[in-house]
Amino acid sequence: MTTSHDTRLGRLGRLRRPEYTGENRCLPCTAVNVSLAVAGAGALAAVGRTGLAAGGLAVALAAIWLRGYLVPGTPELTKRYLPERVLRLFGKGRAAAPPTDVDAESYLLSADVLAETPDGTDLAFAPWFASAWHAALDGTRLDAIAAGADAGVAADPGDTDEPDAPAADVDLAALASLTDVDDDSLSLDWRGGTAFAFAGDERLGYWESRAAFLADVAADRVLTDRVDDWTGLPLVTRSGVLGALRLFVEECPACEGHVSLEERVVESCCTSYDVIAGRCAACNARLFELDLPPSLAPDR
Repeated sequence: MTTSHDTRLGRLGRLRRPEYTGENRCLPCTAVNVSLAVAGAGALAAVGRTGLAAGGLAVALAAIWLRGYLVPGTPELTKRYLPERVLRLFGKGRAAAPPTDVDAESYLLSADVLAETPDGTDLAFAPWFASAWHAALDGTRLDAIAAGADAGVAADPGDTDEPDAPAADVDLAALASLTDVDDDSLSLDWRGGTAFAFAGDERLGYWESRAAFLADVAADRVLTDRVDDWTGLPLVTRSGVLGALRLFVEECPACEGHVSLEERVVESCCTSYDVIAGRCAACNARLFELDLPPSLAPDR
């Protein structure tokens, strides 16, 4: 038998919007709606309607709790009008690029790492760098195989997701070289194919995939050996240059599949923006993702 209390809960349940409440609740949308509710109640109280103000505020907060928002169309309003810097306060906006004094493309051109394509319409790896980069990738694979042999297991150096134990040890050694941080304090936390690098409790950065990580490790090895001022650059600058180099990777470092470009829309409750990404057609690993300039974004 259903009690009257359960009946009331059932009626409330019909008012709920699970796509905007609970784990799906959007903090920027909630903050905007609560602010509007408080402002409305304050305006009523200012003209002496305190009872109506209190009642209206209670109803407004209940609506926000049940439905996720008070004003219809809030998600679209926040997408359109809430500044990016405000969204970032709630972890919703795009991460701001770290400041750097070095223009990555100019640096790579001056170091002869990039060169114009034969038709002069684009840039690509310079032949010497492409050869050295592939050799460095092969060296990383051999390191993983050797580590597996020492551990008595068959390591898979081309693992496109979280690496096995021998390859993971090789990755940590490579991360230590890349970051100039003692590997005893380093860790790589793989979450859904994305690698997050930590030094103790401090997050150093992340890679979109194991393929992206391998691309940076190989490029760092080559630049360390062949470009005189590379190791003297700050870590944030080297990270930006390595990320820029990934834009020119045509063959997946993990599985050797073809890397193709794709345009897509990254969308959440209160944000929406166009990006262009490099993704392996064979293993689906994402090597990079960049905001698409508004002039090139398709009309929606």
